Amino acid sequence: MSESIHSIFQEFTNLEKAEPFWEEHTRTIIYGAGNIGKDVFRILKNNGIPVSFFLDQNAKPNSYWDGIPIYQPRDHYFSAEERSKTNVIIAIHNRGVEIPPIIEMLRSYGYGRIVTLIELYDHFGKELGDRFWLTSRAYYKSFEPIIEEAVNIWEDDESKNLYNAIIQFRLTGEYDALPKPDMEHQYFPPDLPAWKTPLRFVDCGAFDGDTIAYLIKNDIPIESVAAFEPDQGNFKKLSQFVKSNLSFLNNIALWPCGVHSLTKQMRFSSGQGEASIMTEKGDIVIQCLSLDDVIPDFAPTLIKMDIEGAEYEALLGARGIISKYRPGLAICLYHRPADLWQIPLLVSEIMGGVQMLSQNARIQWI
Repeated sequence: MSESIHSIFQEFTNLEKAEPFWEEHTRTIIYGAGNIGKDVFRILKNNGIPVSFFLDQNAKPNSYWDGIPIYQPRDHYFSAEERSKTNVIIAIHNRGVEIPPIIEMLRSYGYGRIVTLIELYDHFGKELGDRFWLTSRAYYKSFEPIIEEAVNIWEDDESKNLYNAIIQFRLTGEYDALPKPDMEHQYFPPDLPAWKTPLRFVDCGAFDGDTIAYLIKNDIPIESVAAFEPDQGNFKKLSQFVKSNLSFLNNIALWPCGVHSLTKQMRFSSGQGEASIMTEKGDIVIQCLSLDDVIPDFAPTLIKMDIEGAEYEALLGARGIISKYRPGLAICLYHRPADLWQIPLLVSEIMGGVQMLSQNARIQWI
């Protein structure tokens, strides 16, 4: 399996030799006129790379941004020959939008070079800033030995193959390497062994109660719930949802707090819906809790963490209850580049050897 990882890195080494897109074709357009598309435009402009126009499925007639026209993809303003000599940068990073169909459409229209954000980060990663797992692909080169090490902690070949596929995707930008995502069963995939029930469920990043709602909808037995959500808007929705579903919830406690390695106050960027995040640039200060401090005897059977990049720290703060009660863990690995291998290695170390299975519910973001 390590040889497979090695071959993936070798494939990336060959890709590094490719010339920058702006040297292959001088004409460049951007697919996606949202926030990321506008950020990409500003960065290209600052680096002397002109943009001819935007393409966007939601473009209205006579739309412009900063003097640059925004067209529908089906509107051809270049001849077929001109399109074949044009770069298209796909400036979309949204789990609700699948990229492969966009690539297929652009290729069917005859565009020359399709540039994904993965490739773009090689050139302008610092300017683009942190966006979940996106980073310069050279970043992974320095971690090749530990990435290989992490392959071996996965229990089955399917999980190992998925791990390899994610690494291959992040290094090569080949979306074909990834299986089709299952967004419906994010934390309860039908192809993996079921969690022990009745659940004693710790929900870190409870959002508006969406995961608890899934439990209720699918008749999964619930014994007790401890839910944590620091964003005030989200917490209000969570509280309202719980109050209206108390007949299904025998014992539930809600904390309007974040989860971290230590019980302390931290800055937090609020009002971003499910993307609200702990950051030094945050607009408010929130209380964060260590699970070992606040629920040391809760005896969880399942801990879920979707907390926008704080998962590693939160696991450190739950080391005691995890090692004592050995609950199931449903942890997101896509918020930071190194989470993909650092979190599984940490869990393996805390639990002293454990069955590690992965699934593709978050593959679109991974």
